[in-house]
Amino acid sequence: MLCLRVNAAGVIGCCLLAAGCGAAPADDGETVLASEQGIIVMNGLDPAFFWEPSTQEALRSLARSPLPEALGGRGGAVLLSSDEGRHLVERVIACALPEGAALRTTSRRSFSGSIGLAPRWSSAPLSDSAARRWMTACLLQSLNATGAHVAVRLTGGHPALAGAPDSEAREYSVPDAIMFGDLFDQVRPTAFACADNDLVDACGVALSTRTLQRICGQSPSCGITLRGHCDVVCDRDLAGAPTCSAGRAVYPESIASSLEPLVALSGGGLTCGVLDLLSGLL
Repeated sequence: MLCLRVNAAGVIGCCLLAAGCGAAPADDGETVLASEQGIIVMNGLDPAFFWEPSTQEALRSLARSPLPEALGGRGGAVLLSSDEGRHLVERVIACALPEGAALRTTSRRSFSGSIGLAPRWSSAPLSDSAARRWMTACLLQSLNATGAHVAVRLTGGHPALAGAPDSEAREYSVPDAIMFGDLFDQVRPTAFACADNDLVDACGVALSTRTLQRICGQSPSCGITLRGHCDVVCDRDLAGAPTCSAGRAVYPESIASSLEPLVALSGGGLTCGVLDLLSGLL
């Protein structure tokens, strides 16, 4: 089983929220998911492609049918016709199906499951709102506009996100961001993010700008709405699983991400009290 970590080229600064910050891209085949008694993911989906209206429509099209059928339909054809689209399909399958499950397309490409947030999608449309929301949060956590692949730990109230308390996943102790929404809603798709980091008070607008950059990149059609600091819009249960809100809508299907504090500090100096924060975490 792969054990994936931010490598020594990474830097924590006001560009947290798994923005990459110069982290080296992972080798091919190490960009999706690894489980070590906890859910560790490598983000890296391209926001420019993800937020294109045609991509979002293709995702909603997939939800209208069981996954094997959907991948053979119009939405699947759109996504499978490009490298970016195949990368997104890879993430969709990894988020939706459990480890050991796999889907093979008509072009004989095989995509493997990993987490299992929507296992029923393999045999029925993605019609359940809770499953749609879990999938949305998982995909949003996969975005990274820098082109780097950075390891983050995902946690939330879904049983598939539970990790053993004595696992190496504990090393991911720097809060990052919480994602929630429903991109698969056929009428009014939504996507939200909040900053779940101690640096937000020190960095202020700069941190929010980096959050937006990570999730949206240069996309003119980015559909994310930033909700500010997670302490304001989210509550946590005794296990730490978040439930966030946007207006009157409440999202128990929210997913939080966290980073490892053991990263190299290189170049450019540190701002927003980063050194003090790291000293307290190490």
